[in-house]
Amino acid sequence: MKKLKSFTLICLSLLLFLSSCKKKCSSSYEFQHPVSVYPLKDRYKINDTIWFEMNFPNVFDAKVSTSTGKNFNKEITLKDFDFKRTFLSFTKLVDDSVNTLVQPSGFWQDYFDPIYITGQIIQELTDGPEYKLIYQNGRYLLKIGMILKQSGRYLYNPLFFPPNFPSVGKGGEQDITPECETEIVTKIRFPVNKQADGSYLTNYHLFEQFMNPALEPDLDRIQKECFTFVVN
Repeated sequence: MKKLKSFTLICLSLLLFLSSCKKKCSSSYEFQHPVSVYPLKDRYKINDTIWFEMNFPNVFDAKVSTSTGKNFNKEITLKDFDFKRTFLSFTKLVDDSVNTLVQPSGFWQDYFDPIYITGQIIQELTDGPEYKLIYQNGRYLLKIGMILKQSGRYLYNPLFFPPNFPSVGKGGEQDITPECETEIVTKIRFPVNKQADGSYLTNYHLFEQFMNPALEPDLDRIQKECFTFVVN
């Protein structure tokens, strides 16, 4: 009996030791979801289709920020991960005296007819569809086409709402790595048509023609993660 008690105490002590060895920390993560927008043109005609496609592996070069103030990059593999709320959204560019945050948005179905090929559509909102990527053979996939219905100047303006965003209400914590107890994806970048030389084919030259870049609070995002186009 004494031996059993001793063995039990040893096991409990070992469990307590192992649990104490788990690093207690809080980390936030930034990932990239590269987007291909094609066919690549400045101007399209009514009834043309623009395609928005994602096809990237499950290994990410993530930017990590910890509660202790450390910032670093880390290679992370995420298999069939739920990135929560991501949107294929659009803005109409009509007023160069204000920035893109206050340009007309919503009622995107007045401007486009969607073609859903790959990906799960969660819901269609006024700014565009909320989607979930398909996970297949170690890759994340999405393919959506937009048939152009009305002339105008437009900005493809992808959005991500982190799980702790006030209006989301789905809870913040996510299971990303075994090292930390509290983790969350706070940002997803959507590099558009990134080239091997590090450039981005986003038609930014059109944005400069139609809008005032000095008014933008995040011009780098407009240059690299949005796509400007004209429909005639």
